[in-house]
Amino acid sequence: MVQHILVAHDLSPDADLALSRAAQLAQQTGAGLSVLHVLAGEPGATEQNAQIYLRTALERHGLAQLQPWIRRGRAAEEIFTQATGLEIDLLVMGRHHRQSPQGFAGTTLEQVLQNCPAPLLLAVAPAVPYSRALAALDYSSCASRALQAAWQLLPTASDLTALNVYETAELHQPSEPDLALQRELFDQLLSDLRADLRNTGARLHSSLRYGERSSCLDDAIAALQPQLLALGSHSRSEISNALLGSLTRQYLDQPPCDVLIVH
Repeated sequence: MVQHILVAHDLSPDADLALSRAAQLAQQTGAGLSVLHVLAGEPGATEQNAQIYLRTALERHGLAQLQPWIRRGRAAEEIFTQATGLEIDLLVMGRHHRQSPQGFAGTTLEQVLQNCPAPLLLAVAPAVPYSRALAALDYSSCASRALQAAWQLLPTASDLTALNVYETAELHQPSEPDLALQRELFDQLLSDLRADLRNTGARLHSSLRYGERSSCLDDAIAALQPQLLALGSHSRSEISNALLGSLTRQYLDQPPCDVLIVH
């Protein structure tokens, strides 16, 4: 259950999108909401300027009663400290790496993901309530947690599709016995997960595809047009493809919709 949401705001239009999404989710779920801005010592940056910007943004969303947190230091460290201290259930950030020549690599978002104590939502789209979500579901615990976290963000009458990819060589069709076994295993996994999902009025669907993992997920995104993509992050190691997995990094670099990452 989502009880406390934190928005990390860098005073950019992309961060305003994240604030808008967080405000919508807080209203939908009844969660508390906190807003954090980190002053990193950049020229001309003052606490007063940040307060004015954030108060104006909060007023636009009917949140004038909120007192934003202003901290100084390294952004990733301060976000982690605040997220841990507030015991948040969701961290929301915007796509502040849009103009970076390295894309997602080396950004505050990547650094935060190393040790994020809660699911992290990269918000990139207008904040209408989610009606369609897609979760890439393998047999890892983090992928299962990603599906469960996405479920908590969905309103009544929305749809969440769990996609499992049976990886095969390109243009190689698996045998019917192999596909039948994969379906059986996937159905059992979904049955186990479904038993733990709170009845919110949302609907859970399943989709099994075979082929190359990235291509299958791209095809599913094109077909379903989800507003939310949920992915598990399989490692907390060094900043590299081993940290998030190349597939997760791909969708954080070029998000097709809001992306939810769960360790």
